[in-house]
Amino acid sequence: MYTLNWKQLEYFITLAEIQNYTKAASVLNITQPALSRAINNLEQSIGIPLFEKSGRGVKLNFYGHVLFQHLRIARDKIYEGEREVRSLISSDKGHISVGSLYTLGINFLPLLLRDFNQEYPQITFSLYQHPTRILLEQLNNNEIDICFCTDFNKDTISDHLMKTVISTEPLYMLVPRTHPMAGKKSANLYDFKDDTFILFNNLTLFHNESLNLFSKAGFSPRIAYEANEDSTVAGFVAAELGVALIPPIYGVNMDRCVPIALNDPDAFRTLCMIYKPENESIPVVNKFHNYVISWLAENRDKIAPNYYK
Repeated sequence: MYTLNWKQLEYFITLAEIQNYTKAASVLNITQPALSRAINNLEQSIGIPLFEKSGRGVKLNFYGHVLFQHLRIARDKIYEGEREVRSLISSDKGHISVGSLYTLGINFLPLLLRDFNQEYPQITFSLYQHPTRILLEQLNNNEIDICFCTDFNKDTISDHLMKTVISTEPLYMLVPRTHPMAGKKSANLYDFKDDTFILFNNLTLFHNESLNLFSKAGFSPRIAYEANEDSTVAGFVAAELGVALIPPIYGVNMDRCVPIALNDPDAFRTLCMIYKPENESIPVVNKFHNYVISWLAENRDKIAPNYYK
């Protein structure tokens, strides 16, 4: 089977576009006889003529047109790939795919990316928002470069991933304004043992973490509804369908809900920046990773709201 090399591809496409051996040879910076030999060798290898005479020049015949359409696309793809790789080599321009929890997309991530792009305007982003479990799968499958999510226990999917802790947040019990404990600023988890709960579902790592906290507090919650998105959970509480163990989240309807601080020592969650070690070799990803660490030193309070600040 005949294999076309890069030089022959370049020679064939250039001649097809210019339609003159002398001018095409000049553009390619080779002699006209050398170009003629290359095209002749190509035609002999394929087994059919590709050009026909046209006045003082040449033009593609039917078979040449068919080959030209495919090779032009191939050439453009090669150039596109070369440009993309060259852009990745630069640390000041390129593209980063970022994964995030829904809660972090309200305040933390917009402010972080705004400040980053003020310094590096030629670096662009794609944003994917999912629960932690899905984000880790995306990172493992190279669908994203880096993600911000809750801490996790290493397992077969994530044991090769690296993490940097970005924040430790207190958890709250979100209750309707009509709840008997709505006037309290703090309470123990056990105080809510008789309540009906809206729980984050098992697509989130927070699901099992919540059940473990309830178990440590000495009771098993009566679960009425499950959801995987923060605003949905808060909306169900506002509708007086139950109470919910939540991290700090923006957008809670404080006219209809009350977040109550918890005294339990384990009532907190840890947020991390997760990445593959090999992704740090990508200049733009490494630059972003380092920027996040320095940015957090001055802006850690922007990750989530403090209800009792």
